[in-house]
Amino acid sequence: MKHLCILLALGLFSFHRADVSIYGYFWTRYTYENPTTPEVDENDNYFSIERGYIRWKTKTTPVSFNGTVDITSKKDATASTDWQVRLKYAQADWIIPGTGKYLPDAKLMLGLQKVYFGFVDLWEYPLIEKNLEEAEKKMNSAELGAGFHSFLPCGYGEFSIQAFNGNGYTNVVEVNANKALVGNLSVIPLPGVMLKGSYWMAEQPSGDTIVTQVAQDRYVGLLQLKYGPATLVGEYLATIDDQTNGLGYMVFAEFAVTNPVSILGRYDYYDSNTDVDNNGHNRIIGGINWEVSNHLLTQFNYQLKTYEDEDRDSEDKVMVQFKVSF
Repeated sequence: MKHLCILLALGLFSFHRADVSIYGYFWTRYTYENPTTPEVDENDNYFSIERGYIRWKTKTTPVSFNGTVDITSKKDATASTDWQVRLKYAQADWIIPGTGKYLPDAKLMLGLQKVYFGFVDLWEYPLIEKNLEEAEKKMNSAELGAGFHSFLPCGYGEFSIQAFNGNGYTNVVEVNANKALVGNLSVIPLPGVMLKGSYWMAEQPSGDTIVTQVAQDRYVGLLQLKYGPATLVGEYLATIDDQTNGLGYMVFAEFAVTNPVSILGRYDYYDSNTDVDNNGHNRIIGGINWEVSNHLLTQFNYQLKTYEDEDRDSEDKVMVQFKVSF
């Protein structure tokens, strides 16, 4: 924490030397977990700051920089770890000259950066739960490495290729023998229609040793439809971890009832091992969003998780969240 504060102080001191914008948001959440949920006490309800971002971005060309500090105070924090502060993004973008006609805004990305994969880079938390890939702990939203990103001509989509350490932004120790590679392509054939495909290829240690590496593959196919106040998204996810195959899918819908109020729903299914019977689970989420102002979003969600295994009890909870932006 001490070193991070020094780093931020030095960064703020030097901001007058560059055209830098500072912005961000904090999410304050109240959660009530049903007492019938396994391992939940009768009074298991709590306030927390699940996500707090302080961001900065330079407006320099042809190389710009953006960074994000993630600050949280979550459930089960102790006196010594009541606040968690970590760097989520620290990315330099170099707009490659001479490519504007064929590859609009083509750029080389270096550092701790967003992962372009499936719904991960598109999910702006219209519902409180993470996207399917992250909720099932099959993908991280940020990784350390290098990448290339470009839009397609005439607004027909975008594509990216990235190489990472492959261990996420919360773990600084690299455990894979080779770099993780991810490719992403989205195509917009018609206004309001987007088709997207992503592939992640990596190797991860088997057990507690890094000597033996096993395959870690992820595949996603996604269709997004937007028409007026309505948005509908369908996603298919396939995972391979060594010899274990998993699959899942997600359906998400949002409808803007009025300008500041929208209703949302989502259904998830994931089976981490398709060779095992009754191994999958379902997640149903319903929500209402009220955008009080440009700086305050209020969210109300009910979430229910059920299991194919009849011996496992369902889990449900109510969450109310306030996103304050600055």
